Amino acid sequence: MTDTRTSNVDIDENVLAKLPEGVKVLSISPSGASAWVQTVRIDTQLADGTSKTYFKKGAIGDRGREMMRGTFQSEQTLYAFAPSNVPKPLAWGTYKQEPDSHFYMCDFYDMTDDLPDIARFCTVVAKMHLDSMGKSPNGQYGFHVTTHLAYVDNDNSWSDSWEEWYGRALKRMLREEEKSHGPDDELKVLTNAMFEKVIPRLLRPLETGGRQIKPCLIHSDLWPGNVKPDAETDEPIIFDSYFTLIFDSGSRLMAGSALPAWAAIHDRISQTYQRYDLLHSALFPKEPKFRKAAMDEMRHLVDKYPEGYAGFGTQLGGDVEDD
Repeated sequence: MTDTRTSNVDIDENVLAKLPEGVKVLSISPSGASAWVQTVRIDTQLADGTSKTYFKKGAIGDRGREMMRGTFQSEQTLYAFAPSNVPKPLAWGTYKQEPDSHFYMCDFYDMTDDLPDIARFCTVVAKMHLDSMGKSPNGQYGFHVTTHLAYVDNDNSWSDSWEEWYGRALKRMLREEEKSHGPDDELKVLTNAMFEKVIPRLLRPLETGGRQIKPCLIHSDLWPGNVKPDAETDEPIIFDSYFTLIFDSGSRLMAGSALPAWAAIHDRISQTYQRYDLLHSALFPKEPKFRKAAMDEMRHLVDKYPEGYAGFGTQLGGDVEDD
């Protein structure tokens, strides 16, 4: 990528075309660090003489193109619901000089490496969940473009239920994880039990028996590396989203539940987090601890819910309100 990781002012024609008319590029320099993409800051002077800095990241190949497209669509959606806490997306595209290289650009924020204020952070996330609830364009779970966790593509196909969406997403991650670590007989037995017993038991009651949940937007990759305080205002700045219209968060945060008991909520969080243990296992083929963590959680849930959905209403008090 011709304008990446350099201190001169050469910039690809297609990148320049996405910047405001009359802009003067002053410098391009490395910004931050990523294991999956190349990142730079672009310092500019606008036509009116004011200074403006942009952030740009890039990746190569067909997968890189889909990553940049998904990032732009995700960040646009996030910005629409949290404009004070998200860098404003500018554009995505393909380099003219290197047609196999692609980029995404947004406003640049100077951030510290501290953890954000927990109260401010949770307020932003909760407001985003609540404001987006019920605003799925078709009432379904999913997203209109492919998004990625690191370089792993998500299956965001539209689904009528959270159970359907989550089951398909977990299968996608299991396939990717097996590519890195190979097949495992016990893992196969556990995953079969998860799909046949645990997932129906934990998720189906949310949308049956007259109960309803509504899709809402989630970031899907909230961890300290993707949330930093603004250096001037200390407001939490959220970035690197991989949005989908689903029910609960892929991190160990949860916006809510149709069922109140904390034990069941914890089990649903545990079930959801298995997908992220499998993601990490896929990303780090020489590290066995992530597969072990996923399998440990699977064993716990499989042992706890041997009757599957048939056990709903008989376990933990026999009532949906006690679940």
